[in-house]
Amino acid sequence: MGRYPLKETIGRYMESNNAFLAPSSWYERNRKLAAFARRYADICHRNPDLEQDPAKWGEKEITAVLLDLKSRGLSLATQSKELQHIGALLAFVGNGTMVKMRAQNPRAFPHEQRSRGPCLHLDQMERVIGASFGIPGWRGEVARFVIATYAFTGLRLSELRLASLEDMDLKNWVLTVRHPKGERTYAKPRIVPIPKGLRPVVERYLMEREKMLARRGILSSKRLLCKKYGDPDEPYSVNGLQTLKRRIQDKAGVAFQYRTLRRTYGQNLLDRNVSVESVSVMLGHSSTMTTERYYCRKDADLARLEVLRAFEKSEKASSLNTPLIDRKDDLTGYA
Repeated sequence: MGRYPLKETIGRYMESNNAFLAPSSWYERNRKLAAFARRYADICHRNPDLEQDPAKWGEKEITAVLLDLKSRGLSLATQSKELQHIGALLAFVGNGTMVKMRAQNPRAFPHEQRSRGPCLHLDQMERVIGASFGIPGWRGEVARFVIATYAFTGLRLSELRLASLEDMDLKNWVLTVRHPKGERTYAKPRIVPIPKGLRPVVERYLMEREKMLARRGILSSKRLLCKKYGDPDEPYSVNGLQTLKRRIQDKAGVAFQYRTLRRTYGQNLLDRNVSVESVSVMLGHSSTMTTERYYCRKDADLARLEVLRAFEKSEKASSLNTPLIDRKDDLTGYA
């Protein structure tokens, strides 16, 4: 092992994952582990007796990492996610110290308490979309297209960012998602419909996109989201989209994340009586449990109304035998 054992281990670990992670996921994990390596170097500078080789880390090193995470004021979810990456790195070098410590004292480790996040109400959504019209130039065209597309298709941030022009089918008004989350492991491409309300925005964006490329003297670009400068075939950066989002957020006076638009899309579908199974498919979830637990759930008033309507319809059918309800004492386990 060389002079920087943690960095070298991260390099080998990321190289081993190159074939299994989507490029955007690989980049993000590599970025986070590189940042962790810099922080651990600072920790070792303050505590020279700590081991730098992750294969030799013991409880002392893991405890130092835990204390550093807690001292930075990060959310439990962020702490938990960072420890997942560190734990995977330790497993890669055959170090089971973190697993052992977690089993012996689980309360010492941050536990991610995930729940459904907020959705935007209609008036908030109108303010956000309206704010995108206040941004001039090519950035404004991208902002309007991005916000409307995320809100009306429920795509993940990377799914639109990495989309190609050929993925947009204007004849059938569908968008093929070729880079879903987990594309190199469990996920498959899916097709999402482009609703009528989104179509004028798409048409305007594609027209302005063609004009922008022509002004640059570029005949074509494979990317659906084009940058005004640099390589036209390079994907729009995450930082660029986040900067646009913050600008719209400030203008609208509505705090939101791109994931908020995704949740709003799912909730709107459920509120329009689309089945949770269909919503789950549109969002690209592997099960409806993910959809209901973290994204959206049918409104309680709508659910009650559906139940009442179901009973009203079934009163005329012979399948619902009301005397059976009256003979409840005959049902096994009825109390």
